[in-house]
This record gives sequence, C-alpha cells and structure tokens, in this order.
Amino acid sequence: MITNPLKNWSYSIKNCISQGKFKEALLTYKHNRINGSFIMGVVPLVLKACASLSMLSLGKALHAESVKSGFDCNVMVGTALLDMYGKCGEIRSARKVFDYMPERNVITWNAMIGGCIKNGDIKTAFLLFENMSEKTIVTWNEMIDGYARNGDMVMARSFFDRVPDELRNVVTWSVMVDGYTSNGDMDAARELFEIMPTRNFYVWSSMVSGYFKKGDVKSAEAIFDRMSMKNLVNWNSLICGYTQNGLCEEALEAFTKMQDEGLEPDEVTVVSVLSACAQLALLDVGKDIHEMIIRKGIELNEYVLNGLVDMYAKCGDLSNARLIFEGMLVKNDAAWNSLISGFANHGHCVEAINFFERMASSGVKPNDITFLSVLSACAHGGFVEEGLEIFSRMEKYALTASIKHYGCLVDLLGRAGRLEEACDLIKGMPVTPNDTVLGALLGACRVHSDTDVVENVLKEVRKLNYISDSGDDAHYVIFSNIYAAAERWEKAERMRFALSNKGSQKTPGCSVVMLDGPETSFMQVLTA
Repeated sequence: MITNPLKNWSYSIKNCISQGKFKEALLTYKHNRINGSFIMGVVPLVLKACASLSMLSLGKALHAESVKSGFDCNVMVGTALLDMYGKCGEIRSARKVFDYMPERNVITWNAMIGGCIKNGDIKTAFLLFENMSEKTIVTWNEMIDGYARNGDMVMARSFFDRVPDELRNVVTWSVMVDGYTSNGDMDAARELFEIMPTRNFYVWSSMVSGYFKKGDVKSAEAIFDRMSMKNLVNWNSLICGYTQNGLCEEALEAFTKMQDEGLEPDEVTVVSVLSACAQLALLDVGKDIHEMIIRKGIELNEYVLNGLVDMYAKCGDLSNARLIFEGMLVKNDAAWNSLISGFANHGHCVEAINFFERMASSGVKPNDITFLSVLSACAHGGFVEEGLEIFSRMEKYALTASIKHYGCLVDLLGRAGRLEEACDLIKGMPVTPNDTVLGALLGACRVHSDTDVVENVLKEVRKLNYISDSGDDAHYVIFSNIYAAAERWEKAERMRFALSNKGSQKTPGCSVVMLDGPETSFMQVLTA
C-alpha cells in the first residue's frame, strides 16, 4: 500500500499537538520544510505550537509564507494567525489580520476577543462581543473569565447572569466560581458552588485552592473530603495548598495516600513535594523524589528543575544543586535565586557573590529576593565594600529597598564595626526600623561594646516609642547587657528596672533530647 508522505507529516504534527508536545511538532515541521513540503492544513497546527511556546519570530515567518502561498485568506489560517499574535502579545498585528480577513467565523471572533482579554484590552473585547451576530458559550465564558481576571467581578457576574439558559453549562458555572476564588471572595464562591446543578473536577479544585490561598486549611480539607471521586488535579490542589501553608508533613502524607489510591504524580505534584522536602530539609526524601522523577519519566521542565535546585540548595547539598543548575538550558530568576540563596545560607559567601555577578551578566534581571540573598552573604562573609556596591545597584534594576534589605545592610556594617555608619543609615531610612534592624545594630553594639552608639539607638527607639508598641522586651535585655559589659552598672540596672515595670518576665529556654524512648524536656532559665 502506497502512503501519502504529506498526510503522514500532517498526522504526525497533529498527534504531537494533541499530546502537548509542541517542540516536537515544530521539529517535525522544520524537517519536512527542508525537504520542500508545505501544505495549508499544517499551517494552523504549527501556528498553534508557536502560540503555545510564544515563538513569535517563527509565527511571523509562517505568516510571510502563507501570504506568498495565498493561504492567508483561508479562514482557518487567518484565525490561527490572529490567535498566535494575540497569545504572543502582538495584539495590533492580531487586529490587523482580523480586519483584513475576507471571511470570519465565530471561532475567529472568539480568538480575537480572547487575544484582547489576554492583553488587558477588555473594552475592545466588549465592543467585539456586542458586534457579534452569533455568540457561542465559548464567547460568554471568555467574557466572564476576562472580567474576573481583571478583578471586575460585578461585570463578570453580570455576564454570567445574562448567559441564555440553553447555553449555560458546567464550564460557565466553573469559570464564575473560579473568578470568585481567584479574587479571594470565598463567600460568593461557596454560595454559587453550592447551587451548581452539576460539578466537574476543576471547580472542586478551584474551591480547595481558593480556601488554601486564604489560609483556611480546614475549609479546604472539608471541600476535598466531600468529593466522592478525586483525580490528579484535585490531589495536586491539596498537596500544593498544604505546602504553601507550611504544612509540609501533611503534604508528604497526602502524596503517599494519592499514590496508594493508584494515581501517578505529574510535574505539578513533584514540584509541590520537592518544596515540602526543601522546607523540612529532608534531603533523603528529596533524593527519593528525584529518583522517582527519572524512573517514571516525568518531564524535567523548568519548574521541576527549579524545584530540584531549590530542594538540594535548601538541604545543603550544594554540589547537586549546582550540577542540576549548570545543566539547565533555560535559567530563570527562580533558579538563580535558589542557588545564590543556598550558597549564602550555608556559608559559601564568595560563591553567592560570584553567581550574583554571573546572573547579572546573563541578562536575567535580579529581583528583591536575589539582592536579599547576596547582601546576606556579604554580611556573613565580611564583604563590606562589595555589599555596599551591590546595594547601590538596586536602583539600576528599578527595585525599591525594603526593610529587609536595610536590615542586611545594617548587619553588614555592624559586623564590620562601622556602627556610626549603621546608626546613620537607620536614621536616614525611608521606612520605620523594625525589630530586625534594631536587633542587628544592638547585637553589633554588644559585640563591639560600643555604648555611645547604644545611646543614639536608645534615643531613636524612644522617639519612635518602638519597644512599648512592639511588645518585644528583648531590646531591654540587650541594652542592659551592653551597659553591664561596659561596667556602666547604673544604666544597666535602669534597663532592668524598666523591664520589671512592664511586668515582663524572662521566658525560660527549653532543650529537648531523645533518650531511646519518650521525648524528655529540660527547662533552662537563661541568664543575661
């Protein structure tokens, strides 16, 4: 039997697209284009792959080829073109294609509306919607979702209420519920959720995730437990929610239970579980997850690779963290931050600074977290001038220093004994100093026994009335200890007297040891 190579080519690309293998689809197209093949039926498929991968340059090349071949007048090709432009952020080009199309169908209109919404042009989307002669449920759902994503829940609900009864389906209900959960209105979401005629897996997950985002773990668990059947998306919502709320042991337990019920993890699952391992510093468990990823053939996309780098870095296995990082084809700011933070937190200060410089040279823009990590490394490594220079570069990246960044800088100067500079920095800060900033300076004063700076800090504290408002009595103890170390007993006693007048008592420390049996606690009263 003779097979048609063009038909096989088209089928192969279509099969890749249906499985979400967009890169493979483009490689298949590239290989056959070298052989001189070009058929109209393939163009919309390849444009869909370009849209999914945000490959605008290839999309434009396909547009040019379509014009040369006369395919651009075809409604399917034209619709795919404007959809590609819209998803790649070229909304003007999308509109130009739309306006010049000799024929449009409802899919064309929906694609144009979707492009406008994705690019934040909700007004144009509304005008297009009103001018449509025929509206499908996809059109209505696009508008509801568009207004919800723009935070306009009044208009979103207005469109939901206007949907003709014969068109409204479970997706419409789910989009509206998800709009409420995404905007944090769980009361409205719950009210609509409870009256849904039917529910799909997606809306259950939306409710679970919504409650977790609000920190309402019990309500999230209650919704999850109500489900008679659970799929992987539902389990992922639970595991991710636990991890985001710091309930990492619960996340790992849910992960085990999910597998016991016969469900296989995917990329989303392992990213959440790796985060849980990182937070608990469970290196052995993290390594088991890494082995499972390889064994099950789970795709090592950028999120999974970022999760692995973060897990190894937080657990102190910096060799493996760096090995995975260096092998990544695309390194985003999350990957750089994980590695720089790992080096900083585990005392490899020179490496942290070097990787920061590499990041800046790579074209990836450092963010707030990057600067916080590298400044911390400079403070712990005693790299004062480097730290001050790095701090000054925040302005270059249009970043505003937060109280945490100033705290690192005060710590940097304080450790180096440059207490006057640290005190001047605190006085000139655009934000009110908090416990971290004052604690860093007072700690440095104690190390260097500098009571003169303490006097200045005490004036600032009294001016801000900081101690009495914060309810934190630790500063009284530090003040007293510094004065005592300098043998200024009268002032030391005055601090103790102020502390006792507040009615405060020192909190006893507690040590816990395991003695081949039950846990044993020892109370230890700390003395200054």
